[in-house]
Amino acid sequence: MSGARPTLVFLRGLIRSRYHWAGFPQRFSDYPVIEAELPGNGYRYDELTPTTIPAMMLEIRQQVRSQVDGPIVLIAISMGGMIATEWARQFPEEIQAMHQINTSLANLSLPWERMSASGFFRLMACAGRRLPLERTIYSQTINREIDNGEVTQWLDFAKAHPLQWRNVFVQLIAASRYRGPLTSPIQDVWFYNAAGDRLVRPECTERIALRWHKPLITHLTAGHDLPVDAPDWLESQLRQNLSHG
Repeated sequence: MSGARPTLVFLRGLIRSRYHWAGFPQRFSDYPVIEAELPGNGYRYDELTPTTIPAMMLEIRQQVRSQVDGPIVLIAISMGGMIATEWARQFPEEIQAMHQINTSLANLSLPWERMSASGFFRLMACAGRRLPLERTIYSQTINREIDNGEVTQWLDFAKAHPLQWRNVFVQLIAASRYRGPLTSPIQDVWFYNAAGDRLVRPECTERIALRWHKPLITHLTAGHDLPVDAPDWLESQLRQNLSHG
């Protein structure tokens, strides 16, 4: 890669905070890095989430553009991938490349493919109870063994940053309705999915990659939260492709 390196912008997914990257962006300290935070999630838990993916995108874009005006690369997971897609659709000149992880679009996958029925009902059964919700999320999205120290840290964060259930439902509805472009909005796009994803069928990401005619890289055993489940593998894949972006 010649010249100044682009800023890597990391976007998390549904009701997840930048905290939930679990240090993954820090692996890229040789790049400028921004970890965006959606209103209503994590450190911004006391704010209201915008009600649509385009509105979320505009908020995130403003947040990022207040820090950098040069080229950016979006690295996004799940609902974050929808926000990234909308950003590239509306402002393609601002995005040098996109790396999309375990994401989906309403116009390319069925609702029960985008979130398993069992996963949906388990999440809904936790309504109003944050700590059971967090435990359910980890059990549905991470396949590797989780140690007690990790669980304790995650639950402590959840206690200190309480979700508003209004924001949970707003994000669920916005993600379920989002229909993306049927052709790639920019040239340089890579997709990553996990064959062991128990929350969202890996075919959802595959269909976008096929429709957009972009490369897809698959981890054979990891779950939905690929950056937390297989961080070494994902870092290696991202670095290989960042060198081509």
